Amino acid sequence: MSLHVERYGSTGPELVLLHGWGLSSAIWAPVVERLSRQYRLTLIDIPGLGRSPALDTGSLDALATALLAQAPQRAIWVGWSLGGALALKVASLQPARLSALMLVAATPCFVQREGWQPAMDPALFDAFAEGVAHLPAKTLGRFAMLQTQGSQSARTELKMLKQVIAQSEPDNLAGTLELLREDLRAELAELSVPASLVLGRYDQLVPASLADAVVQINPAIEVQSFEASAHLPFLSEPEHFDEALASLTRRTCL
Repeated sequence: MSLHVERYGSTGPELVLLHGWGLSSAIWAPVVERLSRQYRLTLIDIPGLGRSPALDTGSLDALATALLAQAPQRAIWVGWSLGGALALKVASLQPARLSALMLVAATPCFVQREGWQPAMDPALFDAFAEGVAHLPAKTLGRFAMLQTQGSQSARTELKMLKQVIAQSEPDNLAGTLELLREDLRAELAELSVPASLVLGRYDQLVPASLADAVVQINPAIEVQSFEASAHLPFLSEPEHFDEALASLTRRTCL
């Protein structure tokens, strides 16, 4: 299968960037010019989203395998939101392919369940899934607003999200949403590569209270909270994001 892949930069460590649900790699546009001076970037549209066709089977394992086929042999993986869950699955399936992992506004378990409270209420998630099935455009618009609420640059971020959504023609919007029901806490516990988690203080989707729960699962993960951000910390606080990425890069064994 041919996925949509973009590559930038000619020097430095390999860096894979994975976007979130309902969007495409276009969301990374503001960081590409900056990061491509220091990294060799690979941006991949997740199967079923953006400009990549859906797979015949839409499991996390299948999507992770498809992404690995397009990625460098060894790289730092940066996954935002759903992209973080996929990057975590990649690390579980093929740990030797990662030199480090950065989870950005991402969680190993997006929906609440017994023993796991820093997540979305299951009834709210079900209602959101119903909206995607029957009123996708309206639901995506609401989703965009939730992602930016509380951010210091909410207007700019919302404008960009709407542009990326308008340009995307996803093959599998509903199916890829269901991936967020997966519980990857076991994969997080077994994670062996250098890893960091970046959270936004005002994130309405992945709460900042997740920090303590993640450290309890895997104390080796370095957690940072961006105090002026919501769900898009790489856009809200670009300098802070670059510093966090540089810090993780220094921890790798490239």
